[in-house]
Amino acid sequence: MRVPLPLPLGSYQADTPTQSIRRVINWIPVVAQGDALNGRGLRQPSGISQVIDTGLGSCRGGHVMAGICYFINGTTLVSLSAADVVTNHGTIAGTARIQSADNGTSLVIVVPGLAAYVFDNTSSTLTQIVDPDFQTSDTVSFYRGFFVFTTTNGNQLFVSNLNQPLVFDALDFGSAEGDPDRIITQIVDHDELSIIGAETTEVFRNVGGVGFPLQIISGAFTQKGAHTKYGVVKFDNTYLFIGGGENELTSIWRQASSSQAVKVSDDAIDSEIQKFTAEEIAEAFTMSFSKKGQFFAVFTFNSTRIPSRTFVYNGTASALAGNSVWFEFQTGLNDASWRVNTILKANGKLYVGDAIDGRIGLLDDSVFTEYGNTIMRQATFQPFSQNGTTLFAGELEATFESGVGLTLGQGSDPKVIYEFTDNNRVWSNEFVRSIGPIGEYGHETVWHRQGRFPSFRTVQLTVYDPVDANLIRVAATPELGNN
Repeated sequence: MRVPLPLPLGSYQADTPTQSIRRVINWIPVVAQGDALNGRGLRQPSGISQVIDTGLGSCRGGHVMAGICYFINGTTLVSLSAADVVTNHGTIAGTARIQSADNGTSLVIVVPGLAAYVFDNTSSTLTQIVDPDFQTSDTVSFYRGFFVFTTTNGNQLFVSNLNQPLVFDALDFGSAEGDPDRIITQIVDHDELSIIGAETTEVFRNVGGVGFPLQIISGAFTQKGAHTKYGVVKFDNTYLFIGGGENELTSIWRQASSSQAVKVSDDAIDSEIQKFTAEEIAEAFTMSFSKKGQFFAVFTFNSTRIPSRTFVYNGTASALAGNSVWFEFQTGLNDASWRVNTILKANGKLYVGDAIDGRIGLLDDSVFTEYGNTIMRQATFQPFSQNGTTLFAGELEATFESGVGLTLGQGSDPKVIYEFTDNNRVWSNEFVRSIGPIGEYGHETVWHRQGRFPSFRTVQLTVYDPVDANLIRVAATPELGNN
């Protein structure tokens, strides 16, 4: 009798490999929201199709204003029309990832520590902010008629004149008051402005009047802060951020209320994040999007010392499972971060900027590659055992949505690769089986005579073919003894 092996509901690689070495790469762990034959599965992610190649260099960020996508590619601000026509609007200095905000007609772009610009969509003009009362800034938000900036030194926040992003007053400055904390970033959420320091967060509201219009809300204080200016993102009616509190190493948090943050990263994700240096974490960034009923927050950490990584939090699956569900996006066949570094929703589509070159793409469910390049989908299962007793594995069966092969070429007879390890350090040879050619919907993917193993076994499945490979179930026939 085949015994189902729990599909890996996300990635959890414990410090002790025999406890857990679960890892899911480029498959989306999902949990059924109603009655289902299988309560969980691994869903095929969207591929990336090309909209246009700007030829202008990699993306430094983007923004949607009045339904139009704006990207900063290389040193150029471009817009993308609904007809996918690119228009150049001028030069944005520097190489750093940008910060942005808009009021519907004016898009403010901040190059942290360097310069700030305003693009007016009524006149289609790009103007650098040169007001003598403007200070070098790192972040920007738009809140109740004012563009709010934080100074690069982290000591102050200041505002533009009302709906005038090019005009400033030397008196319109404020600071965080609850704690002498350096300001890192900011976000507007639920009609409140959160100013996030290195270890604390304070919440402001607009009280109007003469002078600086923002006032701290009494009691709205959280003893958690941000470790990167790019690491805060709106998500599922709140926001998430990369950070921690006093004497805490970096984790990922959800702002549960104006005075409480709840950790959403587990200890395994924390352990991976904390392999990056403070300088690398300071350049980490986050994005969010939703697709097919799943809400995702994407966190990318880049390094030249160790493999770069992109960790993805599935908020929908987490809520249904009752614990945090994480997986990874990866570009290429080896450990690396995801090439997508900007996601913008417009025209009912999800457009993406690229970290590698100047292309603008689309998260596309009809393709199973990234610009024609292979997507490796891989799942490493929880080690299974029978109280440490010697087992004999007769068969292993993987159930895919079969019959989804392509008509011609790679993927016409899609394959899955099976490997196993009995010590979580040395992997077996690869054992390849067919998922089933197109139209062969009843295909069974089975590996026979898996042999004896002393106490536990870890299974790994990998798919490279460009097909809609949804993994539904994995089952084995373990037997006690020395067969």
